[in-house]
Amino acid sequence: MAAFDGVRNRLQRVAPATSGRLTASEFLLSGAAAGLFGWGGTQAITWSSRANGALFATALWAVLISGFVGLTVLHAPDSVRFSDAMFAWGTVNTTATAVTIGGLLGVIPAQAAFWHAWVGATAIGYCWTGGVLEGAGQPVRGRGYLGAGVVGLCLLAVGAVAFPLVSPVGYLALAALHALPMALDVRTSLPAVHRTGVVGVAVAAVLVAGLLIA
Repeated sequence: MAAFDGVRNRLQRVAPATSGRLTASEFLLSGAAAGLFGWGGTQAITWSSRANGALFATALWAVLISGFVGLTVLHAPDSVRFSDAMFAWGTVNTTATAVTIGGLLGVIPAQAAFWHAWVGATAIGYCWTGGVLEGAGQPVRGRGYLGAGVVGLCLLAVGAVAFPLVSPVGYLALAALHALPMALDVRTSLPAVHRTGVVGVAVAAVLVAGLLIA
């Protein structure tokens, strides 16, 4: 993607050499695990109703993100480190982080800063990844991620109009949305429509379970 060429060239000049120990598939599974643990942990913190829960969640994510960035920079293959998809995720995650900081400072409503921003980032990130892979001649993978992005946009829409329906397990739904597309990409050969269905059913099941136990 031409928009990222300048950034890519600069990063390639300054980035340390990778050990290459991590394959692309292992990178995806690491990302899925980080999302599952991070959003699951965030949900547990939310359920605990701690007064300083936002700070605990921030600390959790600071550790996870630092570890994942280090893993990527030092051990992921260059085809991952300097890919258009990586730059796309860097863009959406940086934007969501800025919104979250606004929430911590009290200038953005907590609901928007801590949940909507990250569901939106995940949905856009998967749609963007889908477009990148389609353009790279990998339509099955691309449409699988695009379908996950559409599921994310649907979750975002539900949360925007009826947040009480998702709030009991909102972060668990985000965990499923974050982790499943990457796990399915690595571990299955399902067609794109089936991958989308699995992600959609999983997210819906989490929301229904939340309503039943609320």
